[in-house]
Amino acid sequence: MSRVDTSSAIDRLIVPIVELAGENLMSLPDPSFDFVPDKMREGISAIHLRLKAELKALLQLRTIYGDMITCRIVAGEYPWILGELSHYQHLRLAWSQLMRLSDLFDEIMKEIDRLHSETLEILSVDVDRAIGCAASGGAPRMGAIDRDTRADRWYEVAPQPEPPIFDTMRMASEWSDSAPPFADYYGAARCDLLSQIDATMQTMSSGIVGFLSDHGGELVDLVGRYHDMIRNFRTAASRDMI
Repeated sequence: MSRVDTSSAIDRLIVPIVELAGENLMSLPDPSFDFVPDKMREGISAIHLRLKAELKALLQLRTIYGDMITCRIVAGEYPWILGELSHYQHLRLAWSQLMRLSDLFDEIMKEIDRLHSETLEILSVDVDRAIGCAASGGAPRMGAIDRDTRADRWYEVAPQPEPPIFDTMRMASEWSDSAPPFADYYGAARCDLLSQIDATMQTMSSGIVGFLSDHGGELVDLVGRYHDMIRNFRTAASRDMI
């Protein structure tokens, strides 16, 4: 499946949730809930905040995946147009983006799992989540990336020179693109980086689609229940004012 097809598949799962949430959830930035009875106001506010945070996290995951597409494009435009960046700088830039986005994805994925579990607990939704989680093993993480790898990933595929050369290369990012023995290995490094980006994008898309497949229906139900409660409280408050 192409990146465009994957993005479309993710969007098809997200759009119905966002559209439903627009009614009372996303359109209320900081509601006072003055139409809710005092004894229930704190609980409604907690549900509102958690659902809104979960939706924000879901949109952040989609944004991160979009940023990964950009990262892939940047890494593929090689060597850099007009030569503003050296081969080394170009690959360092793409690798740094990859590492940052991967860490952020892991952080948001954990956050959305936590928020969803807390909201389910608050609303006491009777769904069999344990079986699904046990079967899937949870959402995929960024296992495709070796966290112990040096930041200048391209150097991993170059021949290991003597320490003096190695030390110089580690210190000087402006090393000539044509200087031996590194010139012949930039292409191999680029292929290695692109493979790493592709593997990471696959893990990200699997994580997002997996979450939405496992919990998208629950999230729609949670948002729907929230809307029903808001409408009921508004209706009751209007009757009391008559």
